Parts: sequence; C-alpha cells; structure tokens
Amino acid sequence: MRILFLSMISAALFFASCKSETGSFKTSNNFEYTVHEKGSGEKAKVGDYVLFTYQIFGDEELKQSALDPDAPGILKIEDAETAKTQKNYFNEIMANAQVGDSISLFIPTDSIGNPMLSAQGIKMMIYTMRITKILDEAGYQGFIAEREKESQAKAAEKLKMLPDVQAAVEKFIADKKAGSLEGAETLENGLIIKKIAEGSGAMGEEGKTATVEYYGALEDGKKFDTSIERGDSFSFPIGQKQVIEGWDITLTKLKEGDKAVVWIPSELGYGENPAGEIPPGSPLIFYIEVISIK
Repeated sequence: MRILFLSMISAALFFASCKSETGSFKTSNNFEYTVHEKGSGEKAKVGDYVLFTYQIFGDEELKQSALDPDAPGILKIEDAETAKTQKNYFNEIMANAQVGDSISLFIPTDSIGNPMLSAQGIKMMIYTMRITKILDEAGYQGFIAEREKESQAKAAEKLKMLPDVQAAVEKFIADKKAGSLEGAETLENGLIIKKIAEGSGAMGEEGKTATVEYYGALEDGKKFDTSIERGDSFSFPIGQKQVIEGWDITLTKLKEGDKAVVWIPSELGYGENPAGEIPPGSPLIFYIEVISIK
C-alpha cells in the first residue's frame, strides 16, 4: 500500500505552490510551475498530510500515472527548519496547498543530479498533480488504518480466485504442449493470447493507464509472481516501457473486463537476463485480468 510517495527524486519536489491565482510562476529556487486550477477546499498547514493524484512525464513521455483518488500520493508538510535540513525546497509554499488545486511542476534533470534520467536523454521532468484531500495527524492515522483494513479484506477476497487462476494457467500450458490451443491469437512476434472471458470496456491503447490483476508462471507451471496474493492491483501506462515489451503489446490487444492467459516469448520478456526466479531465456505465461483502462 502506498503510504508516502517517493519516485525518481525526493517527494518534496512534488509540490510547487498554490498561489491565490492561476498562471505560470517560479519557485524561490527558480523552478517553473503552472497553477492550472485553484480549488476552494481546505488549506494545508504545517504537520498536515496532502493527498494527491499525479502523472509524471519525462519531457512529453508519460512515465508514471496514479489517478485513482483512493490510492493517492501522500506528502507531509514539514516546518521550515526540517524542510531546510531535508532540502525540501518547496515547503515554503506547500503550506498554501488547497483541496482542488491542479498544478504542474517543471524540474530540469540537470538540477536533480540523477544519472539514470540523464542517460535516458530526458531534459525535463514534469509533475502534474491534483490535491484531493488534506488531513491532520489524527485524520491521516485514521485514513491509514482504514486503508489497511480495506487492503486486508480485498486480499482475502482475491485469494479465493487463486485456484481458478492457477487451473487456467495449467490448462493453457497443457493445451499448448498438446497443440490444442483453440481460439488463441498468435501474433507474428510469437506472443499468444488466449481470452477466457470477454469484457465490454475501453480498449487498451498506448498512453492509457491499465490496472490489472496478474499471475505469472514459467513454462513448467511454477509461479514466480502474482498481484493476487499481495492484494494490490497493478497499474502502469501502456506502451511507455514501464513493463516488459510483451505486456505493452498484450495490453493493446485487451479491453477493460477481459481475462486472458498469455504466452510471452523470452525476447519479449527478460531475454537472456535472469530476473528473480526467472532463468535466462525463459518464456513467460501470464494470467491477466484487466480491471480498468483509463
């Protein structure tokens, strides 16, 4: 469960301010930001927790997306002394955050000092956020307790589907070995998609965010990973290389509500690079249930 959101740079960088008007401005350390919309809700103060949805772009390419208000990023507002020690450059204006504010913050990568971003040729990180809630300490602790309770309940419910998912994966593997994968779609790159339930929602497209449940196995049926046992669905932007290539391809072939078992050739997975329990050169079999496409 996401408690405090940290990604690529310090979480402090996720809020440039909330002035009393919309428009483009600069922070005290010269970072540009745009206030797209001013909210009319509660204002933050030191010690409060700001909850927000967000999207992260490297230049114009979507890198990360979290638009579900029930699974927000969370940032605590510190006092000025603590903020200075932590190099929380935006604390001076974070206290003006207000529920409903929509903000984009522009951070040049050469000011972050992140070699990974520089190696990718990214010149500007853009953080677009909308503030959804502001909680005091008691409210935050209550929020976390409720989230934990909900997470445990969801995890227990999801575990009930595990036997059926395992059976579907095992049947797919057996049918493939027997050459009897009826109704499966085989792509030119060797990827095989066998739908076991048809949805009626939006089609997966590059740039959209997919939320899925998944179960991953090797060709001998051995499980190596699953979201079902963790109790948390998995979300990612389609076609942005945040997952293996086989997943990006698969999610452009599925729509919201679809359930499928997918065979991903090694070259569309991890190739000759071992990954945890996955040996080099391993094809991967996934059960994928598309919860949403947004």
